[in-house]
Amino acid sequence: MKKFVSSILFFGAVSAFAVPQDNVGVGVGTMIFKDSDGLMSQTAAVTTNHIFCNQTFAITSGTLDAEKPAEFWAQEQMNIFIAGNMDNVAKDIAMGEGEAVDTIAGILKVEDTEAFRAELQENFANIYTTNEVTHTEVVSNIMDIAKS
Repeated sequence: MKKFVSSILFFGAVSAFAVPQDNVGVGVGTMIFKDSDGLMSQTAAVTTNHIFCNQTFAITSGTLDAEKPAEFWAQEQMNIFIAGNMDNVAKDIAMGEGEAVDTIAGILKVEDTEAFRAELQENFANIYTTNEVTHTEVVSNIMDIAKS
């Protein structure tokens, strides 16, 4: 009983010291214990995060105070858009203008849309490499052009 009481007093004293809670990652535990500083609250936060296994979801979805990586978000949106619009995207890239190209520029947050349109048009053969090209290949090819 003495050891139990001693350990509670020890952890209570240690947790009284304010330790900023910015080192436990993102997740439900971090949200629950957000306003609590100290060793015990950080331990509870990280344990809760681990139990719920939600850190990966939070990071990839941009929830629970996590910022979703911009490139990941753009790639995800590009996959969705191009998968449903392969023919329109091909037509608009070939013409160097159109709603599909404007949507792609918006997803990628392109500032100089005129130059981007022209670059896509010039690289049409590098984007649509074959008649059987998949939407994921098109996305990858466009992302490569956008990075350069």
